[in-house]
Amino acid sequence: EEESSTAKAFKIPGFQGQISFITSMSEHFCGTCNRLRITADGNLKVCLFGNSEVSLRDHLRAGASEQELLRIIGAAVGRKKRQHAGMFSISQMKNRPMILIGG
Repeated sequence: EEESSTAKAFKIPGFQGQISFITSMSEHFCGTCNRLRITADGNLKVCLFGNSEVSLRDHLRAGASEQELLRIIGAAVGRKKRQHAGMFSISQMKNRPMILIGG
């Protein structure tokens, strides 16, 4: 299993396939997560549980160079938290529903 995996996979001897659980609330993996998401409207999200987004679309439309984009993305990744807020805090955030984030 990869260190950056978001799921814990289990195999049952004698059966094909596996079952996986994403335990993000009980066992935070934020510190090793290497996932990023670009929303349908061009925003970069470094955490699905966070409400912070960076508009790559606006930078691209303004003519940002590849180096500028790398700097912007690197800065966003550098602000990733070691773990997300607790269950209560997450429920109070004004974050987009998954259907609007895309993926």
